[in-house]
Amino acid sequence: MKYGYETTDGATYQLLLEKAKEMRNNPTEAESVLWQHLIGGQMGEHFRRQHPIAGYIPDFVCLKKRLIIEIDGGYHLVGEQPEKDEERTAWLESEGFEVIRFTNEEVLFDIEAVLETIADYIETRPSISNNSPSENTKSPSLREGYRVGSKSPSLREGLRVGRIGFGYDVHRLVPGRDLWLGGIKIEHTVGLLGHSDADVLIHAICDALLGAANMRDIGYHWPDTSEATLNMDSKIILKRTMELIATKGYRFGNLDATVCAERPKINPHVPAIKKCLAEIIGTDEDNISIKATTTEKLGFTGREEGMSAFATVLIEKV
Repeated sequence: MKYGYETTDGATYQLLLEKAKEMRNNPTEAESVLWQHLIGGQMGEHFRRQHPIAGYIPDFVCLKKRLIIEIDGGYHLVGEQPEKDEERTAWLESEGFEVIRFTNEEVLFDIEAVLETIADYIETRPSISNNSPSENTKSPSLREGYRVGSKSPSLREGLRVGRIGFGYDVHRLVPGRDLWLGGIKIEHTVGLLGHSDADVLIHAICDALLGAANMRDIGYHWPDTSEATLNMDSKIILKRTMELIATKGYRFGNLDATVCAERPKINPHVPAIKKCLAEIIGTDEDNISIKATTTEKLGFTGREEGMSAFATVLIEKV
């Protein structure tokens, strides 16, 4: 087909062309950076941007080498997207393509390593004279000298980098407020005071997540001076925090948190809290540890003037 496009039918072909054009006109920052190094054959081979192949539109394609480069944002680690990426890669590899993946951060902050990896693949991949796949051009699923800087979603192998974050929060107890803790409502005579629903546990968890990813703190992203955050459900804040760290290529590992309060007793509510948090974060309950303690009547917590929470999290970058 014209320009080497491969599609299933004419209607699909036209739709893909329109979508590809839209994507080329609105590239991500990482796509723009890498394209400046690929454009004009700077790597010794001709690459195309957002080039339709059957029902897919890979980020960059070198047809001569049957080489595809994908740049993954954080959403590639969320929900069903990893499984979809695996299916997409498996099909492309069955057609004789080699698919290599980089995260946005790798391109933006370590472009030299990215270019070196691409150059290695270009050097080792055989050239295809007619841009069509054949059995003798399909690359093996595992290469000697596989680099840390590259990604192969069909293998899901690479270097896992763990980062630890710590969070702390405190809120006053006052009459006339509901008590929200870990995303659930607990019946009590007083509740926590705050600009949002004042869920002290979730706030500590969010600060730990943001700290681990080096993305400031909860007040920076959801200031208590904003009308948009007034009486905000903290479960929404946690969900958006997970989306934020995903934009940097991080996924949740595990959580260990402690709530400090004289009353009410927190331990009976721990199972419900773990269930709620696990659903929001998208993890197994076994990855979430919630503990409760008192301060033996000492300090503002002991005087039942407020509650505090501490959280430590591990996040991973794959």
